[in-house]
Amino acid sequence: MNPPQPLSRSVWFWTGLLITAFKLWLTRAQPVYAIGPAAHDDRLFLLLAESLIRGEWLGAYTHMTLVKGPFYSMWVAALFALGIPLGLGMQAAYAGACGLLARAFRPAIRSDVALLLIYLFLLWNPMSFEGPTLGRVIRQQIYTPLELGIFAGLIALFARRSQGWRRQLPWAALAGFCFGCFWLTREESVWIIPSVALLAGGAVFWAFRSLRGDGQRMLKSISVAVGCSLLPIGLVAFQNYREYHWFGATEFRASEFKDAYGAMLRVKIGPELPYVPVTRQAREAMYAVSPTFALLQPYFEGEYGTGWAEASFGMTKLPAEERQIGTGWLIWALRDSVAAAGYHHNAHGALDFYRRMAAEINQACDDGRLPAHARRSGYLPIWKEGQSAELLRTLWEFTDFVVSYKSFNAYPLPSIGTDDDVLLFRDLTNDRLTIVPAGTNFVLPNQAALDVWKLAVLHEIGETQRPILCWVFILTQPIALVCLVVALRRREPRFPLIVAAAAWGGSFAYLLVNAIVQITSFSVVAVSTFWPIYPLLQLFTVAIIWDAVAIWHERRRSTAPAVSD
Repeated sequence: MNPPQPLSRSVWFWTGLLITAFKLWLTRAQPVYAIGPAAHDDRLFLLLAESLIRGEWLGAYTHMTLVKGPFYSMWVAALFALGIPLGLGMQAAYAGACGLLARAFRPAIRSDVALLLIYLFLLWNPMSFEGPTLGRVIRQQIYTPLELGIFAGLIALFARRSQGWRRQLPWAALAGFCFGCFWLTREESVWIIPSVALLAGGAVFWAFRSLRGDGQRMLKSISVAVGCSLLPIGLVAFQNYREYHWFGATEFRASEFKDAYGAMLRVKIGPELPYVPVTRQAREAMYAVSPTFALLQPYFEGEYGTGWAEASFGMTKLPAEERQIGTGWLIWALRDSVAAAGYHHNAHGALDFYRRMAAEINQACDDGRLPAHARRSGYLPIWKEGQSAELLRTLWEFTDFVVSYKSFNAYPLPSIGTDDDVLLFRDLTNDRLTIVPAGTNFVLPNQAALDVWKLAVLHEIGETQRPILCWVFILTQPIALVCLVVALRRREPRFPLIVAAAAWGGSFAYLLVNAIVQITSFSVVAVSTFWPIYPLLQLFTVAIIWDAVAIWHERRRSTAPAVSD
């Protein structure tokens, strides 16, 4: 009797596809959670997408037009044009990124079953169908798939380091293009650069170690990746130049705006108040030395300042009439005041205003007319005594939150706003919304009953996985330590260990950025905040198991008895 033949590759492919379709079917029960009045987040992204759909680029210039990266709005507009519901687009993008990451491993991991298991392990991450925060219209929906695309492209380049340039080219383009779009999605994306450098450097090192020709080919591929990363950024900057006569992607990264905000942070006048980086007393002193900043006084000390002080009450615990504005709200108070003063009619005028404001305040600080800290640019508040210890505590709390998969819930929240507030959400998401308490809702009983069942299944799947994933990650840590010891003894880390380090390091960098925001600015504890980390934890686990299996196979071969003739 002939031995049974192994299942063909197509069987495993179709198995993965069917399981993916099942997940997509279940997640279609999750409507979009609309926050109608979210003018600086959800609604802003849709307004920019609406302008793109109408062929008007990002619309008429205001102080909100270039304040955030445009790629998510471009993604929403593309889904709208294709007739794809936003929720389905989010799930499909994540599934595609997981598939690319699993496919990237193929030359190094030849088992189709192993690759399918890696794909499903990533695909069914419970936070990928978390409802209360990721059900919103927010940038993390595409941010995390782009992150996985970067990792997939760089891992694939290493795995194909001995293959021809044409084999490497698509993966290099993928890594670069995803990085460019990633950079255009959120403003704090610098956290991923060390991981990218580690993966790219590892791929180049191992390629040169194999053959000089392989190394030269890898350098060409990395150059292609760099070029592809600059392409979307350059195209967006060029289009902004055409429309608004300013070559740049987002004003939050503009040096003029960062300098102006940093100049405000320098001034040491007024009481030291938690979560208040620039006191009202400091602003009053700056009005006296900066004619440009003085133009904002009627607005900062009027309704705009009072309104943003009231909005930040949850953090500052100070009454609105004191006009002490919290860190997370000061940027918006500044931009609103500049717009109200009439200096945000165009990008050049606005940035020139910020340049003059920064120069005047910095000069007064340098001359000794204002007591001040050293020159600074950017948004990080002055570090205060005791915050280092608080940072360590916060990092531990965030680690526990992420590793334990806390706050998982598959059920979206009721939408916020009236029918008019959420009309834009209904229109552009091409998807169902959760119930609007102050609006008109139509309930289809048969569909509602099926959706209730689907949501219950999703929730149960997520709740079942949470403790398993937590313990898998914890138990992987001593295995990682063993792999590290082996690498140190040999003075040569294998590439899977480099992948694990990049995933672990990226997770830590992202946690660190958000821990700093938490203790200096505003609360960020939410699943949506940490969504980019969860797949990296799983990638770390996959890479460590891969390295451990490789070590085990090497030990077996080295201890196997020699076969004599």
